[in-house]
Amino acid sequence: MSSFLSNIHSVVSMRRVRIGLALLLIGVSVWAFAPYIAYRVSTSAFINAEMMRVTAPISGYLAQDIPHKGKFIDHPSRLTLIESYTADRRRLLELEGRQVLAKERAQVAKQQLADVTTLDGELEKRMQAYRDGMVKRLGHEINEAEAEKKGCLAEVGHRRDIGTRMQGLAESGTTSQIRSAEALAKQEETATRCEMAGARVERLKTELTALQAGVLLRDAANDVPYSQQQRERLFLRRQELETEAGQQSALASELAAEIAEERRRVESLGRFNVTLPPDHVVWSVPASPGSIVSEGQTVLDLADCDHRFVAVELPEREFENIKPSDPASVRLIGSNEWRRGYVRQVRGSAARADDRLLAAQVPAAARGNITVEVSLPDDGAHAANSSYCDIGRLADVRFQRRPPAFVESASRFFRSLVDMFRPTEKLARQ
Repeated sequence: MSSFLSNIHSVVSMRRVRIGLALLLIGVSVWAFAPYIAYRVSTSAFINAEMMRVTAPISGYLAQDIPHKGKFIDHPSRLTLIESYTADRRRLLELEGRQVLAKERAQVAKQQLADVTTLDGELEKRMQAYRDGMVKRLGHEINEAEAEKKGCLAEVGHRRDIGTRMQGLAESGTTSQIRSAEALAKQEETATRCEMAGARVERLKTELTALQAGVLLRDAANDVPYSQQQRERLFLRRQELETEAGQQSALASELAAEIAEERRRVESLGRFNVTLPPDHVVWSVPASPGSIVSEGQTVLDLADCDHRFVAVELPEREFENIKPSDPASVRLIGSNEWRRGYVRQVRGSAARADDRLLAAQVPAAARGNITVEVSLPDDGAHAANSSYCDIGRLADVRFQRRPPAFVESASRFFRSLVDMFRPTEKLARQ
């Protein structure tokens, strides 16, 4: 043992070994403190994310297949969250009753229209038969009147011969003047009766022409037959029924649209469907599956794994040196991988408390410190494989330091000198 110690002492006492150990210690010191020189390092950082809270809009029974706590949602999924059996259906029943009544009224109006059409066809046939009969009757009366006129004209000719003879006998003294006057009177009476027969023929022809046009000219008769009058009444009634049928059908269609909308409303009141967004993790489930929930009660809390960020505290003097969109390097405690993020907001210690719904508790910034939020790069595969998307996990954050002002001024000065000598070099080359 003593020989081993003596060997070590002899090795350490060598000048080169001592110099090497000193350089090694200096290198380790530089390696350990170099990040604090080139970067602003903060170890009081943790991953956080905003949450989406799902509350019950209605009272009912919570579904049995709700996602469990810690489940990662990688794609949009729709599920029935709450079912209620106490939805008010009175308005829906009222609309359905009005629709049934409107349909019945429209059906009755259409049936009456069919009956009116049938009756109108029968009246048309009756009117046509009446017109045909009247035309034939007037034709016969015209024939009778013409025959009477013809006979009357023949009798007028006979009476004229008799009158001529009687006048001749009276002039010869064979008969008296009275008998001759009576014969002339009979002749005038017969001629007058013939004129009356001719006038009746013309009257009957006029009536026939008017009847063929659909107008009656007989005494104690209207201008059209009774069947035609009934058809006109039925025409007006048909218009009323068509209007009523159209109104009731339109009302039934409007009620059908209202019923569909009301049924959707009742279904929405009786069932609450929700679409769970992708890239979220179920942070908490305050209610038990199958239990009764009341309106406004919290059902699910979902943490947004797609927009995670790191909350960092830094001294207040760094407020002017860190701006939004500045790059930052983030490494989770226990991991050797550095990820590149960007500053999304900076808040001072006197700012009001953050009222966002966050998964991890954010303590109020101590006096003299600022709170910096650094967004993490989107890494859905890593978030899906990690527990609760690494929310609440501590992290190291580094911010790139800017060079001092005198260094920047010197670099600008030397850059301007270089720009001044460049044209001279070009001319010398030419």
